Amino acid sequence: MSWGNPIALYALLLVPIFFLFLFIYKNKRKKLFLRFCDEKLFFFYNKGFSTFYYNLKTFLLVLSYTFLTIALARPQWDKEVRIIDSWGQDLVFLIDVSKSMDAQDIRPTRLERAKTHINLFLDELAGDRVAIIAFAGDAVIVCPLTTDYSAIKMIVSNLSTETVTAYGTDIGMALQKAAEVFDQDTSAKTIVLLTDGEDLEEEGLAAARKLASDGIIVYTIGIGTPEGSPIQLTNERGQIEYARDDTGNVIITRLDVSGLHRIAEITNGQFFMITPQYSEIFEVLRLIQNNERTLFSTRQLFRHKEQYHYFLILGLILLCFEGFISYNFKENLS
Repeated sequence: MSWGNPIALYALLLVPIFFLFLFIYKNKRKKLFLRFCDEKLFFFYNKGFSTFYYNLKTFLLVLSYTFLTIALARPQWDKEVRIIDSWGQDLVFLIDVSKSMDAQDIRPTRLERAKTHINLFLDELAGDRVAIIAFAGDAVIVCPLTTDYSAIKMIVSNLSTETVTAYGTDIGMALQKAAEVFDQDTSAKTIVLLTDGEDLEEEGLAAARKLASDGIIVYTIGIGTPEGSPIQLTNERGQIEYARDDTGNVIITRLDVSGLHRIAEITNGQFFMITPQYSEIFEVLRLIQNNERTLFSTRQLFRHKEQYHYFLILGLILLCFEGFISYNFKENLS
């Protein structure tokens, strides 16, 4: 036998205290009465009092308390088997970690806002498998498909523009890497691409067409502003400076709205601009919530059966029975 709420059993320590209190009360009542009258008057006054029924009521009341306390402790025995099916869909988040994501036209930086978006997505998911791919000039699977959202958040928090050492931005390679993550048997396959859209290798559209033929939908979220921003760097002396091109001009990184819109359109997805209210997150969730779910796993769960109801019923029956018993028959005798 096991207990679902074993701490409630400590209340049973009050049972002997109840008996002791009732015994003391009964004897003290007689002593107080005899202080003001003789013993004959006491017995005359209590001639209708039944000691047997008084003790029976006391016993039933304490026994009812005992059963109700045991019920509160939730006794469990015998085992039951529950079949638990895990249903969901596969989501792959592609997060741009190229140097342009250090731009601060989106506060605090583009990358930090992208990480916040992923965490907010995870807070709204339940049962869906999620993978994280970080990309710049190369693409790296930093987290395979899993439902362990706490582990995913820990991985996402450690992402930086140094996570992928290959410089540049290759959205096409990232999309191809995402396609490899999905299981073949998964019905719904969705990619959420968080980037400023600067595809330096210009392979994003070609990769999007391949994904569309495989039934994979891509939702793109633009992290940045069309006006753009310089990229702040910290030099060896700890001073802030701006990234420059080979001719010495300050590099301005801008959000490529048209490219991200085209990738989403090709794959039957949608493009969203980042907003301070994070409304794009809930819009994507609304769009994917009706996707067909896949049965990921089936497992058997063995657990003890809850048996508290037996003690609850017994306790209530005894409590009701105790209420019908009277130990004073004065009215009947008169």
